[in-house]
Amino acid sequence: MEDKNIPTNENVEEVGIDEKGVDNAPKKWKASVQKSGNGERTKQKGPFKKTRGGEELTREEVNEINQGRKKLRKELRAKGIKSKKEFELIASSLGLYFDKTKWFPLLMWFLHGRWLWALLGALAALMAVLFALSLISQMQGHFTINMSESMFREGFSLSETVGFENPTMRLFAQAAENVPCVSITDIHDDVDSVDGQHNEATYFAYTFYIRNEGESTVSYNWTCHLNSESHDMSDAAWIMIFEDGKMKFYAKPREDGTQEALPYFNDNTRGYLNCPMYDRAADPEAQFQLITSKDGNNFYRMIPYSFLSSTTVAGGTVTSVDPMESHKYTVVIWLEGDDPDCTDDLIGGHAGMDMNFTLIDEEIDENEENNSFSAKWDAFWDNLVFWKE
Repeated sequence: MEDKNIPTNENVEEVGIDEKGVDNAPKKWKASVQKSGNGERTKQKGPFKKTRGGEELTREEVNEINQGRKKLRKELRAKGIKSKKEFELIASSLGLYFDKTKWFPLLMWFLHGRWLWALLGALAALMAVLFALSLISQMQGHFTINMSESMFREGFSLSETVGFENPTMRLFAQAAENVPCVSITDIHDDVDSVDGQHNEATYFAYTFYIRNEGESTVSYNWTCHLNSESHDMSDAAWIMIFEDGKMKFYAKPREDGTQEALPYFNDNTRGYLNCPMYDRAADPEAQFQLITSKDGNNFYRMIPYSFLSSTTVAGGTVTSVDPMESHKYTVVIWLEGDDPDCTDDLIGGHAGMDMNFTLIDEEIDENEENNSFSAKWDAFWDNLVFWKE
């Protein structure tokens, strides 16, 4: 699902487009989207008339837009930008677009007779099959990193490498398969030192970067979500998140709603020796509680932060991100063997998660946007395309 052909600022300048939109585009592009006003215009024929902004276009305007889109597509492909999504985003900013066609009324107008219902039934059955296939691909524990369209417009990009050799607005990681139940002590101390995906046989690990390549100083939020699971896998899944080298780890609260801890708060008979990751913690005193000291050794209790909700693992805010400033993140997921929920019932289960970045001052409610019909429909086709690949 990775889209590594997102235009950089350099690419944008070379094709004559900037972030401010059509008003700053070269005259050769403006000419293709504005009326000439040089006389009569011919109306479109037939029922399938193209519109823009709700207004019906003339045949000449349709031709001008089509020619402009053809030229734009050619120039973008010459620069190595082949993503349909990015082409449509740039074309839209230049006015080289048509309103989406409302196909259902046209279909009802075009088709008559009893066989229409047979056709609609067949299409419904096909969509059900395709939807089931998309769920098969979704339910494999994949991990995705996404940023909002507003962040992309602001100039942010994501990358698996610190040099941003392949910037993108979405990253995609494969699942760690057949992992056993392990301990937090099995996580390498330098787990955030390797770029990209670097799963071990016992856990999932992914490191990536986000950079402000725009011209403004802005702030952003990030959230980590559980987007799919089976066999209640998240009950025993612990998540460790590094932000610029500082670590926090998270787990679902217990069934009674109390915060998880290992060993639990009423058990002081044992503990973790010399506290793994203590020096990497953002707030070590909050997550590592000293139980006792014996023969020069310290024994600690691990106290993960609780999930923010049943589906939201964690979140954070980064303020005043200057142009060309970047931040590093590492996400580690494992099945904590000491967690009482880590049982044989988890065998054959999965957990899929994602991490999303949005501007802090975005007016759109991200939860509402992600749960909208259009967002779910886009996600459905994204999963379907991945399944085909």
